[in-house]
Amino acid sequence: MANSELFKPPAAANSAFTRRQSGVALITVLLITAILVGLTTQILSSHHLVIAQHQNSFEQEQALQYAIGAEELARQALYDDFVNSGPGVDHLEEFWAQPTLPFDLDGVGVLQAYVVDLHRCFNLNSLGGDAGDLNHERLKRLLANLDLSPDIADLVKDWVDPDQIAMGFGAEDSAYQLRQPPHLAANQSMMDISELNSLADVEQAAIRLLAERTCLVPDTGMKINVNTASALTLSALDPTVSLGDALAITQLPRNFLTMDEFISANPAFNPVRADLSVTSEYFLLIAQAQLNRSRVSLFSLMWRDPSSGVITILQRDFGKRFRHDYLALDGEDSP
Repeated sequence: MANSELFKPPAAANSAFTRRQSGVALITVLLITAILVGLTTQILSSHHLVIAQHQNSFEQEQALQYAIGAEELARQALYDDFVNSGPGVDHLEEFWAQPTLPFDLDGVGVLQAYVVDLHRCFNLNSLGGDAGDLNHERLKRLLANLDLSPDIADLVKDWVDPDQIAMGFGAEDSAYQLRQPPHLAANQSMMDISELNSLADVEQAAIRLLAERTCLVPDTGMKINVNTASALTLSALDPTVSLGDALAITQLPRNFLTMDEFISANPAFNPVRADLSVTSEYFLLIAQAQLNRSRVSLFSLMWRDPSSGVITILQRDFGKRFRHDYLALDGEDSP
């Protein structure tokens, strides 16, 4: 027998070795396949996430531009009103004051917007001006008509006036420093109506109601437009004017061209004539643009120069929730 035949492995052993090698190769291939599948899934998932993020960013930017577009439209409407209707009168029958239906955005979204005249409501910052004491009494009457405590007027006055003298049931720095967290009274005009939440010991329901029926303009004057004012605001101006008398005025169309015309029709307001007007300077645009799941709300405070009609944006706020009934001062004259 040749030597090569002596060392030749048996056929069974060779077959088992081959099967083992095939099994290892198969496991290796399966592991590589599993790894590749996992990597592919992760890459696809990351790719879809990147696409979704870019789509959301694109839609959010689009919604923002639509909201800014609504602001530009409001500016143009107010300027056109000044030029075409004249600078001497503003009323609720003009184009800028008309309620608008939601505007369809090519079937992928909707734009909603309206303008509020800020001379139709009580300016809380007026309590910090030269006529602060008079307007403090007016705010008390407004609070009484809302069935709220008149003590809130003391707190508002102490918050916006520049001194450290607490009025009646008001509060200054010493009171606010004892609260958690400690803070100081603003002692300046409010920048946002949400500052009412910082007043001492006032229930949230009262704060909410007062915030819905008052407003802020960035000065301490009190100039009420008789063509747009709410009954609540008109009745607060003088103790001789009841809420019922004011409602009788606001429930009728108003388009007084001069103060003489208004006073002739409503002589009870002659004592407060200096605080009345038939035109407005400050306006608030409230807009919301929604595209699919992206939504942008915009509150823009605008000032119209009474000499030129030029509109200036004083403040933009993207943090407030859009409301259809914002500043619904009375049930009968919501925007």
